[in-house]
Amino acid sequence: MAFTSHSNLFAAVHENGINATIGQLMLQRPSLFNYATLLFTQALSSKFCMPITPPPGGGPLFTVEPQLPVLGAPRPLGLDWCLQLSNVSIDLHPGNTLTLPPELGSLGPQHFALHLRACFGLACPDDLVVENLAAEMEALVAADMLRAAPPSAPPTTTSPPVSGGGVQPASAARAVRAADVQPVPSANVICSCLDVFGVGHFEWGAVSGFPGQFLKTRLDNLEIVDLVTDPPSNLEDMLECYLRTVLRLGVLPWLIVPMQTLVLNITKLLQDNDTPIGQHVTLVPAPVSTDVPNNPAVENDQLKVFFNLKVTGV
Repeated sequence: MAFTSHSNLFAAVHENGINATIGQLMLQRPSLFNYATLLFTQALSSKFCMPITPPPGGGPLFTVEPQLPVLGAPRPLGLDWCLQLSNVSIDLHPGNTLTLPPELGSLGPQHFALHLRACFGLACPDDLVVENLAAEMEALVAADMLRAAPPSAPPTTTSPPVSGGGVQPASAARAVRAADVQPVPSANVICSCLDVFGVGHFEWGAVSGFPGQFLKTRLDNLEIVDLVTDPPSNLEDMLECYLRTVLRLGVLPWLIVPMQTLVLNITKLLQDNDTPIGQHVTLVPAPVSTDVPNNPAVENDQLKVFFNLKVTGV
């Protein structure tokens, strides 16, 4: 079993192949790595922090997200923004191409290192726009006050918010759909880019509602480089938390790989070659054992997966 590394089937891919695949994914599906508000398809289309190359076969450049709310405004207002991830690369154990920051330590066995560049852009309105909108907001507040307490009305005891628990409910003017949020006009996008490093691992696992096993990418830790505030604050921790959440919930779920797409369909292969066997051959991950101590395995700059054949009657 030396050729198949103590399993019925064995497959491995070098980190160079993984990074080439990531590069193609970023080229073919830029919307997985670029997020922005709708205005970036129009007036702000040239204001991205980094230019986006249109995919060869067509398709969206970025994923449209709602605007950043202007908290407390009497009418829903939003600021336009973009978040772009670039220069994504992976270094498999033992780790010889990426230098991790001290906060992450050295790369442990069966793990990979991740590097990417994250750029956030905020469309910041100028003072004249803000002053004009402030006058409108003041008028809305004044109208709301006068409707709530006309001069002829007798004083009344203030009642608690209808939501209970001491929570101030949103005004009716703010209870609208995201599509009804008024953008705060701006032609000036302020960008800031940071280098981000992470460490993670691969594992087999099920996906609810779907048969078979999936190869999953898991992020264990993340660190933003050279984000220093004076005096020290929790800003870096907050940004790292947000980026971890974006990667874990917004990017990595797209990278799961069904086991059956990793290798050939053995039963179909035999049938196509006029060798019906009257049985169904499927693949299952080889169990962890003395001969196969890690599955999947990350070692020698490669990701390795091990399979066994499972034969059942048809």
